Amino acid sequence: MSNLPGIFPQKGGEILPERRFKDGVDYWNIDIDFFENKKVRLIRGEFGIKGVYLYILILNEIYRTGGYYKKWDRDDCLLMSDSSGVAGDCSPELIAEVVRGLVRRSLFDKGVLDRFGVLTSAEIQRRFLRIVGNSRESIPMVQEYFLLEPSSRKDVTRATLSKIVFFSINSKDSTQNLKGEEQNFKVLDKEKNRTEQKRTEEIGGTPAAPAPTHVPSEGKDLGSGFVPPTVEEVAEYVRFRGSCVNPQVWFDYYAARGWMMGRAVMKDWRAAVKASETWERWQKPGSRRDVKTPSDYESGESFV
Repeated sequence: MSNLPGIFPQKGGEILPERRFKDGVDYWNIDIDFFENKKVRLIRGEFGIKGVYLYILILNEIYRTGGYYKKWDRDDCLLMSDSSGVAGDCSPELIAEVVRGLVRRSLFDKGVLDRFGVLTSAEIQRRFLRIVGNSRESIPMVQEYFLLEPSSRKDVTRATLSKIVFFSINSKDSTQNLKGEEQNFKVLDKEKNRTEQKRTEEIGGTPAAPAPTHVPSEGKDLGSGFVPPTVEEVAEYVRFRGSCVNPQVWFDYYAARGWMMGRAVMKDWRAAVKASETWERWQKPGSRRDVKTPSDYESGESFV
Protein backbone atom coordinates (compact mmCIF):
# COMPACT_ATOMS: atom_id res chain seq x y z
CA MET A 1 0.00 0.00 0.00
CA SER A 2 1.53 3.32 -1.03
CA ASN A 3 1.22 6.44 1.06
CA LEU A 4 -1.39 9.16 0.78
CA PRO A 5 -0.20 12.40 -0.82
CA GLY A 6 0.94 15.17 1.47
CA ILE A 7 1.49 18.86 0.69
CA PHE A 8 3.46 20.52 -2.08
CA PRO A 9 5.88 22.91 -0.31
CA GLN A 10 7.33 25.70 -2.44
CA LYS A 11 10.70 27.35 -2.33
CA GLY A 12 11.46 30.32 -4.56
CA GLY A 13 8.43 29.53 -6.72
CA GLU A 14 9.68 26.00 -7.38
CA ILE A 15 7.40 23.08 -6.53
CA LEU A 16 9.38 20.61 -4.45
CA PRO A 17 8.81 16.83 -4.39
CA GLU A 18 5.62 15.83 -2.63
CA ARG A 19 5.94 14.90 1.04
CA ARG A 20 4.40 11.56 1.95
CA PHE A 21 3.59 9.69 5.10
CA LYS A 22 5.05 6.25 5.30
CA ASP A 23 2.88 3.30 6.28
CA GLY A 24 4.92 2.29 9.32
CA VAL A 25 5.90 4.26 12.40
CA ASP A 26 9.23 5.36 13.88
CA TYR A 27 8.58 3.95 17.32
CA TRP A 28 6.26 1.79 19.39
CA ASN A 29 6.05 1.46 23.14
CA ILE A 30 6.08 -1.66 25.30
CA ASP A 31 3.81 -1.67 28.35
CA ILE A 32 5.65 -1.88 31.64
CA ASP A 33 3.89 -5.17 32.45
CA PHE A 34 4.60 -6.70 29.01
CA PHE A 35 6.70 -9.54 30.44
CA GLU A 36 4.12 -10.22 33.16
CA ASN A 37 1.32 -10.68 30.63
CA LYS A 38 -0.05 -14.23 31.02
CA LYS A 39 0.06 -14.94 27.28
CA VAL A 40 3.65 -13.73 26.98
CA ARG A 41 4.63 -15.85 30.00
CA LEU A 42 3.03 -18.88 28.35
CA ILE A 43 5.05 -18.24 25.18
CA ARG A 44 8.21 -18.07 27.29
CA GLY A 45 7.26 -21.28 29.08
CA GLU A 46 6.70 -23.05 25.76
CA PHE A 47 9.63 -21.70 23.72
CA GLY A 48 11.96 -20.12 26.23
CA ILE A 49 13.19 -16.54 26.04
CA LYS A 50 13.75 -17.03 22.28
CA GLY A 51 9.99 -17.19 21.79
CA VAL A 52 9.45 -13.84 23.51
CA TYR A 53 12.37 -12.30 21.62
CA LEU A 54 10.96 -13.49 18.29
CA TYR A 55 7.55 -12.09 19.22
CA ILE A 56 9.12 -8.68 19.84
CA LEU A 57 11.02 -8.90 16.52
CA ILE A 58 7.80 -9.64 14.64
CA LEU A 59 5.99 -6.79 16.40
CA ASN A 60 8.83 -4.48 15.42
CA GLU A 61 8.51 -5.55 11.77
CA ILE A 62 4.75 -4.96 11.85
CA TYR A 63 5.05 -1.44 13.25
CA ARG A 64 8.04 -0.63 11.04
CA THR A 65 6.52 -1.75 7.73
CA GLY A 66 2.71 -1.89 7.53
CA GLY A 67 2.14 0.00 10.77
CA TYR A 68 -0.58 -2.35 12.00
CA TYR A 69 -0.17 -5.54 9.91
CA LYS A 70 2.35 -7.60 7.97
CA LYS A 71 2.00 -10.19 5.25
CA TRP A 72 3.62 -13.39 6.51
CA ASP A 73 4.82 -16.59 4.85
CA ARG A 74 7.77 -18.99 4.86
CA ASP A 75 10.05 -16.44 3.22
CA ASP A 76 9.61 -14.19 6.26
CA CYS A 77 10.59 -17.11 8.50
CA LEU A 78 13.76 -17.58 6.43
CA LEU A 79 14.64 -13.88 6.53
CA MET A 80 14.08 -13.63 10.27
CA SER A 81 16.13 -16.76 10.85
CA ASP A 82 19.02 -15.18 8.96
CA SER A 83 18.89 -11.82 10.73
CA SER A 84 17.44 -12.52 14.18
CA GLY A 85 20.78 -12.36 15.96
CA VAL A 86 19.75 -15.14 18.34
CA ALA A 87 22.68 -17.24 19.50
CA GLY A 88 22.37 -20.91 18.70
CA ASP A 89 19.58 -22.52 16.72
CA CYS A 90 16.89 -20.20 15.39
CA SER A 91 15.69 -22.09 12.34
CA PRO A 92 12.79 -21.12 10.07
CA GLU A 93 10.96 -24.12 11.51
CA LEU A 94 11.34 -22.76 15.05
CA ILE A 95 10.09 -19.33 13.96
CA ALA A 96 7.08 -20.91 12.22
CA GLU A 97 6.33 -22.89 15.40
CA VAL A 98 6.56 -19.73 17.51
CA VAL A 99 4.14 -17.95 15.15
CA ARG A 100 1.69 -20.84 15.54
CA GLY A 101 2.06 -20.54 19.31
CA LEU A 102 1.42 -16.79 19.18
CA VAL A 103 -1.74 -17.45 17.17
CA ARG A 104 -2.88 -20.13 19.65
CA ARG A 105 -2.45 -17.61 22.47
CA SER A 106 -4.46 -15.02 20.46
CA LEU A 107 -1.49 -12.65 20.33
CA PHE A 108 -2.14 -12.63 16.58
CA ASP A 109 -5.60 -12.94 15.05
CA LYS A 110 -6.18 -16.43 13.60
CA GLY A 111 -9.03 -15.42 11.29
CA VAL A 112 -7.08 -12.71 9.45
CA LEU A 113 -4.01 -14.95 9.19
CA ASP A 114 -5.98 -17.90 7.79
CA ARG A 115 -7.88 -15.81 5.25
CA PHE A 116 -5.27 -13.31 4.13
CA GLY A 117 -1.85 -14.51 5.32
CA VAL A 118 -1.55 -11.39 7.51
CA LEU A 119 -0.29 -10.98 11.07
CA THR A 120 -2.21 -8.41 13.14
CA SER A 121 -4.31 -8.15 16.30
CA ALA A 122 -6.79 -5.80 17.90
CA GLU A 123 -4.17 -4.62 20.39
CA ILE A 124 -1.65 -3.89 17.61
CA GLN A 125 -4.28 -1.81 15.81
CA ARG A 126 -5.22 0.09 19.00
CA ARG A 127 -1.56 0.90 19.64
CA PHE A 128 -0.99 1.96 16.02
CA LEU A 129 -3.96 4.34 16.10
CA ARG A 130 -2.78 5.84 19.38
CA ILE A 131 0.63 6.50 17.79
CA VAL A 132 -0.59 8.10 14.55
CA GLY A 133 -3.97 9.50 15.63
CA ASN A 134 -2.67 13.00 16.39
CA SER A 135 0.05 13.25 13.73
CA ARG A 136 -1.68 12.14 10.52
CA GLU A 137 -4.51 13.88 8.73
CA SER A 138 -5.65 10.66 7.05
CA ILE A 139 -5.19 7.05 8.16
CA PRO A 140 -5.86 4.46 5.41
CA MET A 141 -6.74 1.02 6.76
CA VAL A 142 -7.68 -2.25 5.07
CA GLN A 143 -11.30 -3.02 5.91
CA GLU A 144 -10.81 -6.81 5.88
CA TYR A 145 -7.99 -6.61 8.45
CA PHE A 146 -9.78 -4.22 10.82
CA LEU A 147 -10.55 -5.84 14.19
CA LEU A 148 -11.70 -2.91 16.30
CA GLU A 149 -15.24 -1.75 17.07
CA PRO A 150 -15.69 1.78 15.66
CA SER A 151 -18.49 2.59 18.12
CA SER A 152 -16.28 1.78 21.12
CA ARG A 153 -14.30 4.74 22.42
CA LYS A 154 -11.95 2.25 24.11
CA ASP A 155 -10.93 1.08 20.64
CA VAL A 156 -11.07 4.27 18.58
CA THR A 157 -11.55 7.87 19.67
CA ARG A 158 -13.96 10.06 17.72
CA ALA A 159 -11.13 12.27 16.50
CA THR A 160 -9.13 9.31 15.20
CA LEU A 161 -12.16 7.58 13.66
CA SER A 162 -12.88 10.67 11.57
CA LYS A 163 -9.40 10.31 10.02
CA ILE A 164 -9.63 6.61 9.13
CA VAL A 165 -10.17 5.91 5.43
CA PHE A 166 -11.31 2.30 5.00
CA PHE A 167 -10.61 0.56 1.72
CA SER A 168 -11.11 -3.01 0.59
CA ILE A 169 -8.47 -5.30 -0.88
CA ASN A 170 -11.23 -6.54 -3.19
CA SER A 171 -12.21 -3.07 -4.42
CA LYS A 172 -10.67 -2.07 -7.72
CA ASP A 173 -11.09 1.67 -7.35
CA SER A 174 -9.96 2.06 -3.75
CA THR A 175 -7.04 -0.33 -4.18
CA GLN A 176 -5.77 1.52 -7.23
CA ASN A 177 -6.19 4.89 -5.54
CA LEU A 178 -4.35 3.92 -2.38
CA LYS A 179 -1.85 1.40 -3.68
CA GLY A 180 -1.17 2.79 -7.12
CA GLU A 181 -0.72 -0.66 -8.55
CA GLU A 182 -2.12 -2.36 -11.64
CA GLN A 183 -4.25 -5.33 -10.66
CA ASN A 184 -6.07 -7.88 -12.74
CA PHE A 185 -9.23 -7.91 -10.68
CA LYS A 186 -11.03 -10.37 -12.92
CA VAL A 187 -8.83 -13.17 -11.58
CA LEU A 188 -8.15 -11.77 -8.09
CA ASP A 189 -10.68 -13.94 -6.28
CA LYS A 190 -9.49 -17.09 -8.06
CA GLU A 191 -5.87 -16.28 -7.22
CA LYS A 192 -6.76 -15.69 -3.58
CA ASN A 193 -8.37 -19.11 -3.30
CA ARG A 194 -5.40 -20.82 -4.97
CA THR A 195 -2.81 -19.09 -2.80
CA GLU A 196 -4.59 -19.08 0.54
CA GLN A 197 -4.02 -22.76 1.26
CA LYS A 198 -0.38 -22.41 0.17
CA ARG A 199 0.14 -19.48 2.55
CA THR A 200 -1.19 -21.44 5.49
CA GLU A 201 0.97 -24.45 4.67
CA GLU A 202 4.08 -22.27 4.29
CA ILE A 203 3.88 -21.06 7.87
CA GLY A 204 3.34 -24.64 9.03
CA GLY A 205 -0.36 -24.47 9.78
CA THR A 206 -3.18 -26.81 8.97
CA PRO A 207 -4.56 -26.16 5.47
CA ALA A 208 -7.62 -23.97 5.75
CA ALA A 209 -10.79 -24.20 3.75
CA PRO A 210 -10.94 -21.77 0.83
CA ALA A 211 -12.05 -18.29 1.84
CA PRO A 212 -15.36 -17.09 0.43
CA THR A 213 -15.02 -14.96 -2.68
CA HIS A 214 -18.04 -12.85 -1.76
CA VAL A 215 -19.79 -11.56 1.33
CA PRO A 216 -22.25 -13.89 3.11
CA SER A 217 -25.45 -14.35 1.13
CA GLU A 218 -28.37 -12.22 2.17
CA GLY A 219 -30.86 -14.37 4.04
CA LYS A 220 -28.30 -17.01 5.02
CA ASP A 221 -28.10 -17.96 8.69
CA LEU A 222 -24.56 -17.22 9.93
CA GLY A 223 -25.06 -18.87 13.28
CA SER A 224 -26.79 -17.95 16.55
CA GLY A 225 -29.95 -17.35 14.50
CA PHE A 226 -28.56 -14.24 12.79
CA VAL A 227 -29.57 -13.64 9.16
CA PRO A 228 -27.89 -10.71 7.34
CA PRO A 229 -30.31 -8.04 6.14
CA THR A 230 -30.60 -6.84 2.57
CA VAL A 231 -29.50 -3.32 1.75
CA GLU A 232 -33.16 -2.49 1.08
CA GLU A 233 -34.10 -3.60 4.60
CA VAL A 234 -31.35 -1.45 6.07
CA ALA A 235 -32.49 1.53 3.99
CA GLU A 236 -36.11 1.06 5.07
CA TYR A 237 -35.10 0.92 8.74
CA VAL A 238 -32.88 4.00 8.36
CA ARG A 239 -35.79 5.88 6.73
CA PHE A 240 -38.16 4.74 9.49
CA ARG A 241 -35.80 6.08 12.18
CA GLY A 242 -34.90 9.22 10.26
CA SER A 243 -31.34 8.06 10.84
CA CYS A 244 -28.16 9.78 9.65
CA VAL A 245 -26.66 6.40 8.66
CA ASN A 246 -25.84 5.79 4.99
CA PRO A 247 -27.44 2.37 4.29
CA GLN A 248 -25.03 1.23 1.56
CA VAL A 249 -21.90 2.31 3.42
CA TRP A 250 -23.12 0.63 6.62
CA PHE A 251 -24.09 -2.54 4.72
CA ASP A 252 -20.77 -2.74 2.84
CA TYR A 253 -18.77 -2.16 6.02
CA TYR A 254 -20.28 -5.08 7.96
CA ALA A 255 -20.62 -7.35 4.93
CA ALA A 256 -16.87 -7.03 4.27
CA ARG A 257 -16.22 -8.09 7.87
CA GLY A 258 -18.44 -11.16 7.57
CA TRP A 259 -21.10 -9.50 9.78
CA MET A 260 -18.74 -9.67 12.75
CA MET A 261 -18.83 -7.23 15.65
CA GLY A 262 -15.50 -7.57 17.36
CA ARG A 263 -14.92 -11.33 17.50
CA ALA A 264 -18.56 -12.44 17.45
CA VAL A 265 -21.21 -12.67 14.75
CA MET A 266 -23.68 -9.78 14.85
CA LYS A 267 -26.84 -10.68 16.75
CA ASP A 268 -29.22 -7.79 15.98
CA TRP A 269 -28.56 -5.69 12.87
CA ARG A 270 -31.14 -3.08 13.84
CA ALA A 271 -29.36 -2.51 17.14
CA ALA A 272 -26.09 -2.26 15.21
CA VAL A 273 -27.60 0.42 12.95
CA LYS A 274 -28.69 2.42 15.99
CA ALA A 275 -25.25 2.05 17.60
CA SER A 276 -23.54 3.24 14.42
CA GLU A 277 -25.46 6.53 14.47
CA THR A 278 -22.79 7.84 16.85
CA TRP A 279 -19.99 7.29 14.33
CA GLU A 280 -18.15 10.47 13.45
CA ARG A 281 -18.60 9.97 9.70
CA TRP A 282 -22.36 10.53 9.95
CA GLN A 283 -22.05 13.72 12.00
CA LYS A 284 -21.84 16.05 9.01
CA PRO A 285 -24.22 18.81 7.88
CA GLY A 286 -26.79 17.45 5.46
CA SER A 287 -26.09 13.82 6.29
CA ARG A 288 -29.74 13.10 7.10
CA ARG A 289 -30.92 14.76 3.89
CA ASP A 290 -28.59 12.51 1.89
CA VAL A 291 -30.07 9.24 3.19
CA LYS A 292 -31.48 7.17 0.31
CA THR A 293 -34.68 5.13 0.49
CA PRO A 294 -35.67 1.76 -1.03
CA SER A 295 -37.48 3.59 -3.83
CA ASP A 296 -34.22 5.26 -4.82
CA TYR A 297 -32.56 1.87 -4.95
CA GLU A 298 -35.32 0.32 -7.03
CA SER A 299 -35.12 3.13 -9.56
CA GLY A 300 -31.49 2.33 -10.14
CA GLU A 301 -29.92 5.09 -8.06
CA SER A 302 -26.86 4.14 -6.02
CA PHE A 303 -27.05 4.31 -2.25
CA VAL A 304 -23.46 5.57 -2.08
